Amino acid sequence: MQNVVFTGRLAADPMLTDDFGKAVFRLLENRGQDASGKDRVVGVNCVSWSKGLNEKVIGPGLGLGCEVMVVGVFVDNLYEARDGVKRAAKELVVDRLSVLDWASERAAESAAQAA
Repeated sequence: MQNVVFTGRLAADPMLTDDFGKAVFRLLENRGQDASGKDRVVGVNCVSWSKGLNEKVIGPGLGLGCEVMVVGVFVDNLYEARDGVKRAAKELVVDRLSVLDWASERAAESAAQAA
C-alpha cells in the first residue's frame, strides 16, 4: 500500500472510544476555487487505532478547526446502510500525525481577543 499525506483542519471535535482504542475525525482541505469562483473543499474521514496517540494527542489536543498533517493509507470499508443497501466508504488510517495548530492555542487566542 502507498502512504498518502493529507493536510487539513478538523471539521468537528474528534470522537474517541472510552478506552482510547479508536479515534475518528474528519479533515477538510481547501483546494482553491472552481471555475465559478466557489471554494473547492475536499474532506476525508480519518481513523486512528493507536491508543497512545489517541489518549495523549488527539483527545486532549485536537478540536474543531485544528490543523493537522496525517500520513496514512486509504482503506475501503464495506457496510450495510440502515435501508439495507450495501455501501463502501473510504477512510484514511492514521500512521503518523503532526499537529500544525493546537486546540489549546486557539482557545487561548480567542480568550485573549475577547478580553
